[in-house]
Amino acid sequence: MRKYIIIALSIILPLLVVCMYYFYNEANSGWSVQCSFYQITGLQCPGCGGQRALHYLLHGEFLKAFRSNAIFVICIPFFVYLYIVLIEVYGLKRQKYLNSFLFSSKFGVIVLVVTLTFFVLRNIPAIPFVYLSPP
Repeated sequence: MRKYIIIALSIILPLLVVCMYYFYNEANSGWSVQCSFYQITGLQCPGCGGQRALHYLLHGEFLKAFRSNAIFVICIPFFVYLYIVLIEVYGLKRQKYLNSFLFSSKFGVIVLVVTLTFFVLRNIPAIPFVYLSPP
């Protein structure tokens, strides 16, 4: 019984989030979640524009989504895979998925370098780097 509840919740909760972002446009709302890092420093973190990117993706506007946050759009398949593995390992207690999920330290370093490079480049106020920050 517990297994079916976990499976149902792991499907229903993402669907609720998808519905929320489909119908909610943060550009037209006064209560949207703002990036604390941006508010404090004035710099755009690697996640800035992710909410808008998700909204645009759900409406089929792939270029606008990519323009809002390119790294978020590129990483969506990895996020989905990570979500499935987390449900399998921690929700359904299937440890065999944990062994297949482990990444090498080289992969971790590559992800860190790409994220930091994206962070630095999107905050350079010159063409072509301005295209990495949300409009």
